[in-house]
Amino acid sequence: MLLLLALTTATLGLVSSSSLIILKKDGITGPAPCAVTCVGTTGENDTPWSGTEGAISTYVDIAGCGFVDTPIITTTFDGYHGNDISRMSQAAVYHASKEGFTVNMYGFIHTAYRVNTLKPGPDIAKSHLWKVNWAAFGYNC
Repeated sequence: MLLLLALTTATLGLVSSSSLIILKKDGITGPAPCAVTCVGTTGENDTPWSGTEGAISTYVDIAGCGFVDTPIITTTFDGYHGNDISRMSQAAVYHASKEGFTVNMYGFIHTAYRVNTLKPGPDIAKSHLWKVNWAAFGYNC
């Protein structure tokens, strides 16, 4: 009976353990049960783009994820004219915190089939329904 209890406890421990491991600076991890992935999008008609031609940005609120410190964040971009976004020369996450982050997008680059000198501003981003899709990996306890 004691052996059965030990096997049951070991099996339940394996089933309930988290398989998400998040390595941060210097390989430090948080408690496994607290590791979470939180994903979202700014939405096609809801992204508040600002800036000037060739340099646009938006703030992404992730406070609803409940992170206890700054998570690891990745982004992708989508919109009505997806090819425009694929030619952006640089997009970066800035000022990341457990509450949110800013995404800056700079300029256009040329592709093998199209030379483009257009530098999109907030109006183009809004009319082409550009949005930020994001994934954040961190701890909630």
